[in-house]
Amino acid sequence: MYEEIIKKLKERVSIDEINNIKKSNLHLGIFTEPYLTYMLNGEKKIESRFSKNKIAPYNKINKSDIVIVKKSGGDIVAYFTIKEVLFFDLSETSINEIKNKYEKELCVDNEFWKIKQNSRYATLIKIDEIHKIKPFHILKKGMQTWMYLK
Repeated sequence: MYEEIIKKLKERVSIDEINNIKKSNLHLGIFTEPYLTYMLNGEKKIESRFSKNKIAPYNKINKSDIVIVKKSGGDIVAYFTIKEVLFFDLSETSINEIKNKYEKELCVDNEFWKIKQNSRYATLIKIDEIHKIKPFHILKKGMQTWMYLK
């Protein structure tokens, strides 16, 4: 999948950007609406992933890694560099603390917090500049919403 993404990115971004992407750890994130639109138009400054288990991206990503943005059930539409990443064990930090401090930048509503209330781990990914690209399709199998590519 990594090679397929790089090949299609070469048709859409400068050689300098490709070289930068190749030098970085690369992840594929699957994003749903309305959060994808909020991210693409710059309202959503932080992406979050909550889970019951220590699954990616929890403790698997770093500042300066690059995230390829794929619409759930759709195409790859953008990429961004991680400005900062925060990991939380929710037995030590309450979900309400995260809500109070980051809700505005997350662009989520009360329903989101109800759904996530039984999570045990949280990853907050601060988004650096997002780069929209001409959409392209890749074959992705499985239900994973986050994958390490390289």
